[in-house]
Amino acid sequence: MKKLLAVILSITLILSSSATALATVSVSINNSPVTFTSQSGSPFIDQANRTQVPLRVTMETYGCNVSWEQDTSTATVSKDGTTVEVMIGQNYILKNNTKIAIDSAAIIKDGRTYLPIRAVLESFGANVSWNNTSQTVMVSSINGKVMTIHYLDVGQGDSIFIDYGNYEVLIDAGTAGYGAKVVNYIRPYVGGNLELVICTHIHADHIGGIPAVLAAFNVEMVIDSGEVGTTATWRNYMAAVDKEGCAFLVDKDMQIDIGENAWLNIYDIVDGDSDSNNNSVVAELDYSGFSALFTGDLDSKYESIVAERVGKKVDVFKAGHHGSYTANSQVLLNIIIPSLVIISYGDGNTYGHPHQEPLQRFKSIGAMVLGTAISGNITVTTSGQGYNITTSNVSRNTPVSPSANIIPVTTPTQVSSSVVNPNTAGTIYIGNSNTKKFHISTCSYVKSISPENKVILTSRAEAIAQGYVPCKVCKP
Repeated sequence: MKKLLAVILSITLILSSSATALATVSVSINNSPVTFTSQSGSPFIDQANRTQVPLRVTMETYGCNVSWEQDTSTATVSKDGTTVEVMIGQNYILKNNTKIAIDSAAIIKDGRTYLPIRAVLESFGANVSWNNTSQTVMVSSINGKVMTIHYLDVGQGDSIFIDYGNYEVLIDAGTAGYGAKVVNYIRPYVGGNLELVICTHIHADHIGGIPAVLAAFNVEMVIDSGEVGTTATWRNYMAAVDKEGCAFLVDKDMQIDIGENAWLNIYDIVDGDSDSNNNSVVAELDYSGFSALFTGDLDSKYESIVAERVGKKVDVFKAGHHGSYTANSQVLLNIIIPSLVIISYGDGNTYGHPHQEPLQRFKSIGAMVLGTAISGNITVTTSGQGYNITTSNVSRNTPVSPSANIIPVTTPTQVSSSVVNPNTAGTIYIGNSNTKKFHISTCSYVKSISPENKVILTSRAEAIAQGYVPCKVCKP
């Protein structure tokens, strides 16, 4: 029989100053301070520089019931049909019996139980952030229905997962090697069928992982560009779609109701272009006062059409073509003016993504820029007004000044040091290992270099030292 015990739950936050500099730590829930006593326990900083917060008073203030199972050493927190179980010594929690990985394990210390509070609170739809000025853990309820957009780290590829209650959308799944990662990542969020899979275009870094997804879930509908490919990757993808037997649509202008004031607009921008990138399915997500745009690898020469079709500001823009100079035009950015740009790319990729030119353009409109190669998985959570950001990789504290369109967030695990800074990124030079010439990344000759011959050079001096000669056209 479960007995109610006072247990202490830890928030796995890395603070932006040393432990010795922290005199006291407070917790605020919906702008009201939580009162701690000697009986309930008080927040403190452990030797790993993490903040430990008493569970019972914190979670009961949030409106939850707390219980403890002695035999299994399990703390259970419940509210409004959601039950979260946390087992001592395990680096995961169970939300309604679905396993969710966490970055620390529950422990018992001095006769009290310490558990990771961030994952627990977020399981109940709370925003958790850190106010560095007041040294306060800030917890706030989300009033509207929660929508979460996951920008998965799939190396040099794309994969975005939209979770909105009973409706889930997957846009691309990286290369075949990332298929299992995508499946394992989205599995805790898929309740029943996976309603929609969008395959933006036929390149392997977008559709390679789709067969694994189709094998793992009952997928109701697939939308793709309609282009017929010749590669083994495309054949495997089409075979998996045929085997799934789901509805299959070629992208046309359509609006999909994903429930409760949320819509996914599909735009048919280009058909039958010789460059598969330009056949990309373009999608715009609208939820109340929040919007996000996904353009696949569409080139800038067609982005004016996207700008015209969207015709308004969006909150979050998934950078086109992995942050390439061939996309992300000023024409598009001047219309959509995103406050957050997320670039999906692989560290050290042979294309030099993201390129300096779009980074400068993102900076010119005042956008925050995050990249999966540094931040890892990037999550945007919204209730239709504003949004919250979390990242899976944190290397150091980087406070972010909020704008009018961003919920104030300065917690390191919400916005990491992964902001791409065009001032420090440096000029990118592209070498051709076949011709031994090197170019500025915007040179017209770069597009004609075969991927296997592309070499990324971080400086002109490095290019010269490796025996490359400057291009006579772009004169690097």
